[in-house]
Amino acid sequence: MAAGYDRGRGLRSRDLGRWMAAAIPYLPSAGGRILDLGAGAGRFSDALARSCGASVVACEPSAAMRAALRSNLPDASVVGGEAEAIPFLAGVFDAVWASQVVHHVKDLPAFAADLRHVLRPQGHLLIRGGFGPVKDLLLYRYFPHAWAARSAVRLTLELIAGVLAGAGFAMVDHVQVEQTFAQNAEELVKKVEARSLSPLAGLPGQAFEHGLSALRSDADNGAFAGPIVDRLDLVVFRAHHQAPAGEQDPFA
Repeated sequence: MAAGYDRGRGLRSRDLGRWMAAAIPYLPSAGGRILDLGAGAGRFSDALARSCGASVVACEPSAAMRAALRSNLPDASVVGGEAEAIPFLAGVFDAVWASQVVHHVKDLPAFAADLRHVLRPQGHLLIRGGFGPVKDLLLYRYFPHAWAARSAVRLTLELIAGVLAGAGFAMVDHVQVEQTFAQNAEELVKKVEARSLSPLAGLPGQAFEHGLSALRSDADNGAFAGPIVDRLDLVVFRAHHQAPAGEQDPFA
């Protein structure tokens, strides 16, 4: 996935701008700190810093992804760490950005508790993902087993919000943001071939090739006219209880 991440999941500058415009009311200003949790190859790390002037730390469990991130952003602050065991002391961050992370989490209560631990009181958690009906997804018709019932990618927003509420978070905003997944059929097929979307990465080879063949056939027959546009969710939570007192600030 790391090798094909930028090719399969890169965002155009105008789409990055849309995400940052939606996020900016909940990001700190210069002097603040943002945790880019599950940062991947860093596609949001630089945009977050440039949008508000805050310091950004990228946290990513995959060594291959961290290597790609450092190659993309040589000056970035990068650490290894799991979403259920975030390696920072209490109240270090003003905001946490978590893009397409929740479906990778194996222990949601631990994830929620760690988020609350590293966020200062009244800090914001910004979760980017897709929480609408899977049948509305273009790729679902070609790869239905990638979004199988009871799989992690089918986690509901209601369940996630309930777990976060138990850790001291309140939902304060939920908006949808449009982004162009592909400008045309050729780009669509190339992005899917990269297999960088985590639901596709987990498919058995035969199931993936079957869906890809059908997608290529429809693309060749003119089924996709014009840009292919996604609508994803940005859900914002505020930490509304005092977190446990920490030790010394690791950035001091």
